[in-house]
Amino acid sequence: MPYQQSWGSNNESGWLSARTAISFGAGALLMLTASRIAPPFAGRAIGSLRSMAGTDPFEALAQDHRKVLALLEQIEATDKSATMRRGAMLFQVKRMLTAHALAEEDIVYPMLHDDAHRAEEAKKLYREHADIKVRLFELEHKAKDDPSWIEGIRELRRILAEHAREEEQVEFPKLRAALDERRKSNLLGEVHREKSMVL
Repeated sequence: MPYQQSWGSNNESGWLSARTAISFGAGALLMLTASRIAPPFAGRAIGSLRSMAGTDPFEALAQDHRKVLALLEQIEATDKSATMRRGAMLFQVKRMLTAHALAEEDIVYPMLHDDAHRAEEAKKLYREHADIKVRLFELEHKAKDDPSWIEGIRELRRILAEHAREEEQVEFPKLRAALDERRKSNLLGEVHREKSMVL
């Protein structure tokens, strides 16, 4: 009899362990799902609130440009022995650019193509983004103390500055003129939604 009681309690605790594991797994799955679904909704809500507060979606994108360019300047000022810091800062640049590019490529450039009738210009901007992504990849995989690495950062900053200037001085004004007030006010929420998908 003691053997059976022992077996029964092990079976019972085994069942409870399985139940606990299933509950834990379901909770983890729910948290993972929520972490993927919530940010786009939150991003859109934040963008909508900023839009109601009068924030210009094109100015928000221009602020992104300024932040990335400033961070690249900070990287240029680092000592070549600060390889860990350089790597961390490059990762930050890449993350910022990934979110920014996602918003432009999925929202702004299609509108530029369709609403502002700037098809060739939109294609050119897509190509420039592709070039920037390749350069980021190369920098990420090169030794951070290699003299050519910092030259690559300088070249990236030059290319980004030129790209930003073209968007801010030519393409964004053309798109702003092509959109009605409702589309402009919705644009900021859409941009924030896209950017929030990059965790």
